[in-house]
Amino acid sequence: MLYSMTGFARVVSDSEPAIEISIRTVNHRFLDLKIRTPTAFEALDPLIRRVAKEHLKRGSAQISISLESNRESSFELNRDLADAYLRAHTELSDAHRLSQEPDLMALLRIPGILGSSDQQWPDERRAEIEALLEQTLIQAFTALNEQRAQEGAGIAADVRERTEAIAKETESLKAASAAMIPQFQERLEKRLSHLLGETPIDPQRILQEAAVLADRTDVSEELQRLAGHSERLLEILEKAGETGKNIDFLAQEMNREANTLVSKSTPLGEAGLSITEAGLRLKSEIEKIREQAQNLE
Repeated sequence: MLYSMTGFARVVSDSEPAIEISIRTVNHRFLDLKIRTPTAFEALDPLIRRVAKEHLKRGSAQISISLESNRESSFELNRDLADAYLRAHTELSDAHRLSQEPDLMALLRIPGILGSSDQQWPDERRAEIEALLEQTLIQAFTALNEQRAQEGAGIAADVRERTEAIAKETESLKAASAAMIPQFQERLEKRLSHLLGETPIDPQRILQEAAVLADRTDVSEELQRLAGHSERLLEILEKAGETGKNIDFLAQEMNREANTLVSKSTPLGEAGLSITEAGLRLKSEIEKIREQAQNLE
């Protein structure tokens, strides 16, 4: 199964207080996790990252976790921590003969001074809360991956259609390139006849010149590699894992062959025009495949 790197999911647990988790993912070369949690869950950051890595391989994920309670909230003052800050303020004021009074609002903004009573649990409930958080995380990532799989299937179908079109075009070009030598011979003969008039033309010389030109413009190897890359790409679409990187790499190789195809057909003039046009069509399809691969995990 292929996954898009773009997705969104939101899940709320059936508990008191309720745990709300929202996850938004976008494209990224590697796995980049940005986690925002209440103070009560800060110590559970390793758990959150472990669950995330079990469900995501690549992409940038913003994971937001919050608590919702139907009970009236209240705040608890960490008196020991507040007293320690005030003592430090007094000691510094006395040591440096400062007259500034402590700022109460600034004191209350210090991390850990105030805590919601909804976010403070006795030790016997911590294991229960940790299990609930993990369960809710799994539900959120499962919902996210269902959405990502739907979008990934659409991307895979588009890439498959374009790859099959490239394979078909490649087979047509194989037949067209095989018919080039007779065309070269006819083209040379007409040109020499025009230049030499009544002078006899050596058929062997025409054949040799046509063979030299055909060798310089031979695209059979490029077409063979294009066919092989197309076949390999179709195989990748049937597998799971980090397919985006593999598809992008193959598309780069295919684009290199298409460029060579166009450059070799240019010296042929009108005779190679059909190959040039086909090569440009191939490049267009390959570029669209690369664009799609950027969004696959």
